[in-house]
Amino acid sequence: MTFSFRKKCTVCVYVKTVMTRADVAALLDGIPNLYNAGFIVIKPTKFSKQLYQLIKAMTSNSATTDDQMALNSAIQILTKQGLEASILNRHQFVSGLDYFEKSRRWFAVKDAKKCDHEEQNKCAVAVHNNWIVSKAAKVYRFREHMLWMYDGNDQYYTSNTRFYLTYTNQKPSSVCDQSAVTKSEISALKTALTIGYLLNRTTILPRFHCESKADDCPLNFFLQMKNFDSYFANNYRENSFLYHPKVPLNVKYGLSKLQLVTGRTIHSNTASARRNTQFLLLI
Repeated sequence: MTFSFRKKCTVCVYVKTVMTRADVAALLDGIPNLYNAGFIVIKPTKFSKQLYQLIKAMTSNSATTDDQMALNSAIQILTKQGLEASILNRHQFVSGLDYFEKSRRWFAVKDAKKCDHEEQNKCAVAVHNNWIVSKAAKVYRFREHMLWMYDGNDQYYTSNTRFYLTYTNQKPSSVCDQSAVTKSEISALKTALTIGYLLNRTTILPRFHCESKADDCPLNFFLQMKNFDSYFANNYRENSFLYHPKVPLNVKYGLSKLQLVTGRTIHSNTASARRNTQFLLLI
């Protein structure tokens, strides 16, 4: 994994300082003293070469040993022989467990506060998209956080000819049963995707609701994105889509005044749990 930083940047100075005394410096993988094999700075020394030779031997001789298991085992062995291993700043270089899961960051932060000079050592500059299963789920999570810039041949973000459908899930009352909420919102999703298919429109996902406090949650809380994408990969966009800098302004602000559908759905057997689902067109 290769990263480039501007010359004289604070992060560059920090990394350079760390590497004056270390052979390798890795991101902490959300668990104390667990080095992350996917984000690591390596200095071409005798010990770092031995480290990767040992990792190769371990993974080649065992089908159940992955690169991270091998890295941590090899570091433990070689530190006794003189290898210097360090952990990168835990605030600036963050694992998926710490950044997304433990901090409960499910969506892109709008109007995020920029770090001033004195707080730069506490601001994340690199996030490893791990602690989540499947490539589809990782891409979806990065898209929800506007950390994905790839447009592709289909102009995922920049198309001026694609049409969209958007709808919202109203926050349920506290008396609602979670299973009923999920069932209702998945039903609304099916309806939206069906309408989108019939009208040749791409559905922009709403925010879903989960857990006892009915917190805003992304779709991967309920569905496996790999399976979902196998059927609907080209038929939906993430909830943060309209805030992405690459989306054209005429798409962002092209909301039709036409309310296509208003459907009543039920979260529970109580009347207070009913809500409206509105489907609107983006033109």
